[in-house]
Amino acid sequence: MSESSGRWAARCGAALCMVVSGAAVATRQCPPESGEKSTLFWAAGWSVFGLFLLLGLAIAIGAVRATRTQRWTRRVPLLILAAAVMLGSWVLGLLVFVNGFVMVC
Repeated sequence: MSESSGRWAARCGAALCMVVSGAAVATRQCPPESGEKSTLFWAAGWSVFGLFLLLGLAIAIGAVRATRTQRWTRRVPLLILAAAVMLGSWVLGLLVFVNGFVMVC
């Protein structure tokens, strides 16, 4: 193993240790006085998550419909961009759901 690949492995190992320790801090117990989250709170969280999923799907479907008359040389890059935006919307919705509704006391 060369010296540069050894450094790369050490950096990846350090990053992995930081991620694991960060996840351990993020999942610590809430204080007992915080209580359970209400059904309305969970309904709002799942609604926000679903909204982001539907928004991403609508973007992809809209791109397919909007580029039907385009030549394939122009259509393919636009559809790839729409797929990336759709996936970005889904990831953003997941992050909002986790940070705003799951990991709060």
